Amino acid sequence: MAPPSLLDVPQLDGWAAQWDQLVDSSPLPSPFLRSWWLAGAGGPGRHFLLVVDGARLLGGLALEQRRPMLSVRVMGDGSLCPDHLDLLAAPGHEAAVVSLLRDWLCRPGERLLDLKGIRAGSRLIEALPGRVRREPMAVAPFARLPDSPEAYRATLPRQFRRNLRVSAKRLAAEGVTHQAIRGRAILQSLDTLRELHQYQWGDRSAFLPVFDRFAAGFAGGCAADEVVVHELRNGNLVVATVTAFEVADRVSLYQSARLTDRRWRDATIVLLAAIIDDACARGFSEVDFLRGEEPYKGRFTPNHREISRLVAGKGIIGRVGGVAHATMFQATQTAVRCVRFGRSTVARWKA
Repeated sequence: MAPPSLLDVPQLDGWAAQWDQLVDSSPLPSPFLRSWWLAGAGGPGRHFLLVVDGARLLGGLALEQRRPMLSVRVMGDGSLCPDHLDLLAAPGHEAAVVSLLRDWLCRPGERLLDLKGIRAGSRLIEALPGRVRREPMAVAPFARLPDSPEAYRATLPRQFRRNLRVSAKRLAAEGVTHQAIRGRAILQSLDTLRELHQYQWGDRSAFLPVFDRFAAGFAGGCAADEVVVHELRNGNLVVATVTAFEVADRVSLYQSARLTDRRWRDATIVLLAAIIDDACARGFSEVDFLRGEEPYKGRFTPNHREISRLVAGKGIIGRVGGVAHATMFQATQTAVRCVRFGRSTVARWKA
């Protein structure tokens, strides 16, 4: 029998169903690896590297190659901030998949690989050429979900539970209700998300410039019934909204926006609690808050996963780019330490 081979294709086409099955069986199924998300949100220069054995898909990797720097990135990288990315491999075929991907990534030519949002423990690092620089990039808080909302809430700090009850009662007295939107009705609710995001963040938003790519990916999730929009409403007025993925028994909380009037304070926290209640009641096993150490996430869970950045190079461009990146990274880390030291010094002086 012929050994497995590697295909380099710009679209998944007939391989999409098998690709999604590999996502389901991966160590940490990421919604940002779903075929429908990559089809809508992926950028230019797409490379789906598929390890195949005849008509069977054994594994793969989704990349984008950008010029003029010959930069290779994970598909969908940028302001959409995809998390928990990885190569895909059928159980028992990991070594073959890594080997064929490494042959492609180490082929002759100049390239700099800058891969962000990589799952901790990924074997992707084994497929990269030369010396690989691994950097801690962010953490993603998550919580295991019991079989009832009451059981989950019992795990929260007592004062936080009390604050949630008070805020929820206050908003309910104002006539605010929770609504979960699924199916084609989601597409209309995305217009509301855009408007609220513009209202809340304006020109500071890094999300709005890539909103159309997000909407294209999310629309694919509507057809697969793997996305949902949660809203807090006061009649026809949307007070707060959160978009979420529902993939492989996990709920991943993504973009949110809200009205900033004091009347609606704590609306997002109350909405997140309602989303988790809904996830428990529907039998999901986990809620993932995705990257970011915002304080509100820590109130819902003490658990988190690391997300990494892998940098490697091939040829002169790759080596020079890797050195430049390392220098910039060290400078950034030094600046962050200086800012933190300055803040702590001011705090001690004030005390």
